[in-house]
Amino acid sequence: MPQPSRFRMALVMIGVVYGLVLSIGTLVAKVAGDLPTPIRLLLTITLELFFMTYWLMPRLTRWLARFIYPAP
Repeated sequence: MPQPSRFRMALVMIGVVYGLVLSIGTLVAKVAGDLPTPIRLLLTITLELFFMTYWLMPRLTRWLARFIYPAP
């Protein structure tokens, strides 16, 4: 299996992380606003990594395969 383009994969990951930080960070701040900052941060990072690893990146890698993988 060919290796994905590192630069293009980095662009996809930047978009995913940016979207997750905005959405999940805002949601955690509203739901758990009274918790100490280190605990909120741990919760935010845990949720972001879970969604990115098991849900978003596998789908995006398939959907953007023509962009990510170099032409043979």
